[in-house]
Order: sequence, then structure tokens, then C-alpha cells
Amino acid sequence: MKPKKLLVGMLVVAFVLTSVIGVMTGFGASSSKLPYVKLTWYVIGTPQKDWDLINQKVNEYIKPKLNAEIKMTMFDWGEYNDKLQTKIAAGEPFDICFTAIWTNNYRTNVAKGAFLPLNKPGNDLLSKYAPKTKKLLGDDFIKGASINGILYAIPANKEKAHNWGFIVRMDLVKKYKLEDMFKKVKKLEDLEPYLKVIKQKEPGIYPLGAYAGESPRFLLDWDKVVDDDVPVSLYPNNKSTKIVNELEQPNTKALFKTVRKYYLAGYIRKDAASVTDWMSDLKAGKVFVMPQSLKPGKDAEMSISTGYQWKQIDITPPVMSTREAIGSMQAINAKSKNPERALMFLELFNTDKYLNNLVNFGIEGQHYVFKDKAKGIIAPGPKAKDYSPGLGWMFGNQFINYIYENEDPNKWKNFEEYNKKALPLLSLGFNFDDSKVKTQVAACKNVWKQYIPMLETGSVDPDRYIPQAIDKFKKAGVDIIIKEAQRQYDEFLKKTGRKK
Repeated sequence: MKPKKLLVGMLVVAFVLTSVIGVMTGFGASSSKLPYVKLTWYVIGTPQKDWDLINQKVNEYIKPKLNAEIKMTMFDWGEYNDKLQTKIAAGEPFDICFTAIWTNNYRTNVAKGAFLPLNKPGNDLLSKYAPKTKKLLGDDFIKGASINGILYAIPANKEKAHNWGFIVRMDLVKKYKLEDMFKKVKKLEDLEPYLKVIKQKEPGIYPLGAYAGESPRFLLDWDKVVDDDVPVSLYPNNKSTKIVNELEQPNTKALFKTVRKYYLAGYIRKDAASVTDWMSDLKAGKVFVMPQSLKPGKDAEMSISTGYQWKQIDITPPVMSTREAIGSMQAINAKSKNPERALMFLELFNTDKYLNNLVNFGIEGQHYVFKDKAKGIIAPGPKAKDYSPGLGWMFGNQFINYIYENEDPNKWKNFEEYNKKALPLLSLGFNFDDSKVKTQVAACKNVWKQYIPMLETGSVDPDRYIPQAIDKFKKAGVDIIIKEAQRQYDEFLKKTGRKK
């Protein structure tokens, strides 16, 4: 290379490095030297009337910092998975999408090569463009969400554990003097006398909310080894490392029989197996009690998002599983034309209090008002009904979120204590590689759709349909999946030194 060309080349490299480093170290003025880009971001939730207004405010804020704008699109709960799978299959070059174990499946998309590896050796994009986010998440959560040691999406920084139980409508509890249920209900069967009261007194109310994919089945708290819709699991107590078919276990049959009993008694909506938008029933005040994944303050969050006051009953103990790590994540599309800028946006979103709360709560004075600005305590504003997504668990970093005045002011401190007392499962960090059993996994997912929504809502007789489902799963190859999963899990336990 001639000296003049070499000098020009060095100057170009120096310019690019200066620009990028400027962005990485605080999104300063040098970000304007980066070429302007427009990003796209797909998320799940109930569409909000003022979504476009919030998107406009987001762009006004991020453009001077990143020289970028973003088009945020929210798809409803029932359509998100199909929409994203279509876009990914078509090779659409969008930039960011929500992914989890329960929708737009993280593991499946990684296997397809749909998501950008974020910390690949020799190309650690996470450290380069989202170092603060990396520090926030910590090694345990990053390892828990990694597949074969590589992270393909950024988990939300929130509670790192879960437990299951119920949320109960307090206006009906007080109306019929049912307060003792908060002491007496320790399992699903204990709900029966309370459901009976509501059935007799409130004919327009579904006493028990039990829907396909959101049902008492979750009280069993299976530690899912493959995906949510494949019945290959571990018991969530670290007492056994044997992977089992959930449907063959006596506790599954017993629970489905109880649900069936409640269905026949008229406690569950008759068409529950086909309902996909269960949140509409809660917002319409049609449900008395419903199973939910719990955490500190879940009842207060549900009260805000539904407009009814709820109180929670914790049933299962808190555990920390891989499902938490991959339960709520933002992935960069492998076909994104601007992956670095997408990561820069997520870094800003996860660390900037104004931006994060803008997306979560809307505009001050309109969608919320401050009750105590110094402490970040807010109340619904005059336009709260036009923007209240209630998705803090999805949108980035909850520890910088505002708190509604009806919530515990120690909410985030409680989260930290909740995380500390949770039982880390032996399987934490284990991510099953289904490349050798893809056909069997796909076949089992089809069987799941055919049988589980009916069983978990009590729509069919478990004595008849569980044996049918077990037979169908075996023909679909579930035993082959279990054998392969057990082999991989044993290797994982040995490698991590967790083998008992």
C-alpha cells in the first residue's frame, strides 16, 4: 500500500473507532457521526391506543443519543407467535424481537440460526455494545440463558425465580366474607367451598379462571426440560435427576381430575380450551380466582393492569430455573442490517431510567402522575386507559421502574430477597439441544395441541383422555426425546459437578 493510501486508511479506521467508542461510553455527541438508521422492534402484549405517541417520544429521545429511530410494533398475545414465526421464516431483516420459552420459542429460533450470537468467543458484541446490561444480569443469569455457552438474547432484569399460586378478587372476597381462604387454601382442592359460593351468588362470574396455557396445571411446577408444549420434565425439587413424562405421573392425573370436577360443577368457562385472550375476562371482571406465576407484588401489578383489586395466595415455593432465565428476552435478528445499533438501543433501554419508564408507563402528566418524584412513586394519570401495557417484566430492567402508589415501596428490595431465598434447581443453565430429535419434538407439539388444552381446562374426562394422550405421545416419539434429554442432562450434571 502506498503511503498516502495507508494514511487515509488509518484515518478512516481512527474515525470509525472514535465514533463507536463515543457511543459505547455514554452515547455522547460523537454518536451523530454514525450513519442514521431506523430499527424495528416486535413485542407482545395488548395493543395500546397511545402506542404510536409513545413511539414518537422514544424516537425524540434516542435520536440525539444513537442517531437512530425505532419502529415499535406490539402484536396481541394470541397472534404474536405466528406473526414472528412467519417473519423469521420469510427472512425479514427486522432488528429486535421478544422471545421466550413460551412464545416465539428461544431454543427453536436459536436452532434455526434466527438469532444473533451475542457473546461468541472472538466477537463478544455484548461486552462491546451492552457492557452495563451484561453487568446488571450477572454471570448466573447469562449462563442460565445461554445455549452451549453462547447467549442469543438478553434476559429481562427482573425477579430470577418464580412460584405458583392464585390471585383472588378482593371485592368479592369482602362481599361474601371469604377472608379465611387466605389462611386455608394450600392446594387446588382447598378452593372448592369458595368456588361454590361464587357460583351460587354471582352467576355472571367464572369462579375459577382456567384457560388453555394458563391453568391450574402450572401448580405442578414441572421443570420443563424441552419446551413448554412437550411433556418432558423434571420434578422441581432437586430430589431426582430422572427426566419423566409428566402425563405418566400420578400428581398430573390427580390435578386433571380435580380440574375436571370443577369444570363439571360449572366453575370453569365452558369454552375455556379455545380461549386465547384470558386477560379480557380479568379486565371485564368475569373471574374470581385464577392461578398465576407469582413474585412479590404480583397482586398489585394485576390490580393495576385489570382495574380490579387482587390479593395473591402463594402455593409453591420459589425456585430458580432455566425457565426464568429464558422466560422474557429480547433477541437481535441474525438478519438485522444494524445489529450493533440494535444492541446499543437495548443497552440504553436497560440503563436509562427515563427511556425505560417512558415505554413502561407512558408520558408524565398524561398516562401517569408523580405522587413522590424523588422516590419514583406514581399514580394513574388522566389518560392511563390509553397507555398502560403492564409489561415491566418484559421491558428491560425492572429495578429502574417507577412504582405505583398501591404497591409496596420496598418492591425492588423484596425482589432481591425473593431471588436470594429461591432454590436454584440443578438444571439451571441446562438448555436441551433437540437437533437429533427435531422430528419427534415437532410431532409431540402437535399432540400437545390436540390434548392438553382440553385436559388442563377440565373439558374432557382425564380417565379416558390421559391414556389416549400418553399413547399418542409415545407414537410421536416422546420416549426417544426423554432418552436423548437424559443423556444430555447427565453430561451437563457431570460437567457442572452437580451430579448426586
